[in-house]
Order: sequence, then structure tokens, then C-alpha cells
Amino acid sequence: MNKALLILTGLLFSLTLFSNAMATTKWDLHLNYPAGNFHSKGAQKFADEVAKATNGELKIVLHPGSSLGFKGPELLRAVAEGQLAIAEIPTGMVEGDAPVLALTAQPFVSTNAFEQRLLYQLSKPVYAKNLKKFNQMTLYTSVWPFSGIYTQRAVNSESDLKGLKMRVYDGTGLSFGKATGIAARKMPFSEVYPAMKAGLLDSMYTSSASGVDAKAWEILKYFTPINIVGPVNMINVNMTAWNKLDKKIRTIVLEVAARMEDEMWNLAGDMDRKSRATLIKNGMAINPVSKEFRAQLNAIGETLRDQWAKKAGADAQAILSQYYKITGR
Repeated sequence: MNKALLILTGLLFSLTLFSNAMATTKWDLHLNYPAGNFHSKGAQKFADEVAKATNGELKIVLHPGSSLGFKGPELLRAVAEGQLAIAEIPTGMVEGDAPVLALTAQPFVSTNAFEQRLLYQLSKPVYAKNLKKFNQMTLYTSVWPFSGIYTQRAVNSESDLKGLKMRVYDGTGLSFGKATGIAARKMPFSEVYPAMKAGLLDSMYTSSASGVDAKAWEILKYFTPINIVGPVNMINVNMTAWNKLDKKIRTIVLEVAARMEDEMWNLAGDMDRKSRATLIKNGMAINPVSKEFRAQLNAIGETLRDQWAKKAGADAQAILSQYYKITGR
């Protein structure tokens, strides 16, 4: 009798283990940036909090540095097709598939993180509508410090931009290059350093935080904070994978995601200050933008935004009009 009871207890224990294993869902999260980048650290905190809040029923495994092999412009379709259950997707990199998503990546459209978040909040319903067509939804977003330009020579006016061989990361960068005489080349962040060493590039446009990640001071001398854009990243999940989760788990994930979004947007300004200090500490000069140069940049931005909005469609034009009215621009 005792032996039979022992066997039965063992079977029940095994079934419990099997049931627990079956209840655990694993998502592999594609991240574009190194593990030490603050976006990647935020994603790790999100994954840790989700695992804790769901008692391990949902496990999110991070793959930083694009180690899963996908490039920025491919990510919207990779999630849509289920090649990735979840991925970090920069809005400005996927406008080839969904032009309106580049709304928050337009040049000089905002001057600070508050305005940029306002623009994103106005855009959210249209973003959600377009993402639904790609079988995905956004769990949370984060924002970068505003992008400036890194160069080997000082840049103090629009005329100084002409002839630069610059790495950019999105369509906005390509349009800006065309408007100013920059030879702009769009390429993944991981390819920038070798291209600089080979002489294919002599400048790049990115944030202060990415400049620290790249140790830009090793090959470039100046950072000019033209603040062309504060790029927004989406953490998007495939809807098929999402709908497989228990309703209770989905509710928990959304609660964690909402907290994460607030934290990441609040963190951007602090990261910018720390990153600029690191750049200066390592010998990089940060040149302020004069009023004359700022006026030149704003004029370029207005022209480029108008051109983009005509191509992006009525939704984009309506959001921009509402945003301009609120901000008095």
C-alpha cells in the first residue's frame, strides 16, 4: 500500500512538473542596441518584472545587438510574419512598409521630450490602426535623446554640412542629407565604425547616448546638438503570440508595460546629460547651435515635413495640424 502510494505521489509530481513546463511561454526579444545601452537595460527590467509578476508563466529572453540577424527596416514584417514574437522597432526605420509610423521621426518637429511625447500620444490611434494591419501591437515605447551630428571638423552653419559623408539611420536622415548637400548613407549601427576606418564615412547622425556606445571620440572630434529628431522605439508583439496568452497574463503585461513607458520617457533627458558629460570627458567638443544656424535648420525641417506629409497621407497631415495648433508652431 505504501509502495503504491509512493508511486502515485511520484506520478502526480511528474504531472505537476509537466503542467508547469507547458504553462511557461518563452518570447525571444530582438533588440537593436548593445546590452549596455539604456534601452536594452530598460527591456531587461521589463522582462524581469514580467517574469516576476506572472510567476514565470511568461519568460522574455533578450537578444541585444541585433544578434538574431534582423535589420531595422525588416522588423515590422518579421513580427507580422511571426519570425519574431516580439521586437524593438524604431519608428523611423520602417516607413518603407508603413509611412505614417515615421511621423515621430520628422526633422525638427519637436524641441524637447515633452513635445515629442505629445506628438506620440496624438499619433497613437493611427499607429495602432496601421500596426493592426501588420498583425502586431505596441506594448510600450521609449525615446532617445535628440540626435545631433558627429564630425571631424566644426559645423556652425548650413553651408558647413555640404560634402559630409554621413551615416544616417532612417529616411529622415536621407532627406536631410539631400536637402543640405550631405552624402548620406543609411546603414546599421554595427557597420559604422568599420566604414569610418575605411574612409567611407567622416560623420554620423545619432544621439549622445549612441555616441557613447560607439566611443565616437576615437574617430570623431565634434558633436553638434542640432536636435534633428528624438527617435521613438516601439516594443511590438505579434498578435498571434499575444492572443495565446491567458487573459490574466495579458493584463499583467500591459500593467508592467505602462509603468515601463513612463520610466523610459522620463529617463531620456537624464541619459542625454550623462552621455554629453562622457563625451566631453573623453575629449569631444560639443558646439552649441547659434540662433542663425537654428533658423536655417528649422526652415529645412519645415520644408521636409511638408514634403513628407503629402506622401504620408491624410492621417499624418491631420495629426501634424493638431500638434502645431497645440504647440503654437
